[in-house]
Amino acid sequence: MSDETTPQIRVIRPEDVTWSEAARNPDETDPPGGEFTAAGSPDGKFNVGYWKRDVQRRPFTRPYHEVALILEGEVEIELDDGTVVHAGPGDILDTPKGSSGFWRSLKPVRKLWAIYED
Repeated sequence: MSDETTPQIRVIRPEDVTWSEAARNPDETDPPGGEFTAAGSPDGKFNVGYWKRDVQRRPFTRPYHEVALILEGEVEIELDDGTVVHAGPGDILDTPKGSSGFWRSLKPVRKLWAIYED
């Protein structure tokens, strides 16, 4: 994570990534995935990192703003109004705070995410 008192440019290489178990809802039955927080703001409101999951099917409501670049895999998101959106490699997924729906990974997913909590 970044340290405000000693600003420094860093390069995080794939071999530097240490995955931890990704957070799951208590009622989820799909296997856990992994996540890695690469950097964050000193106040903790902004963070960026990686996320990966082989399978995930669950309802969600975003308590924060998230922008994610899908690096691998494919997802299908059914919004509360019935609209279905798909995102795959190279797509940017903008998920505003308060949005909700049903997330379904169609193929194992790896994404780069940036989250802002106001």
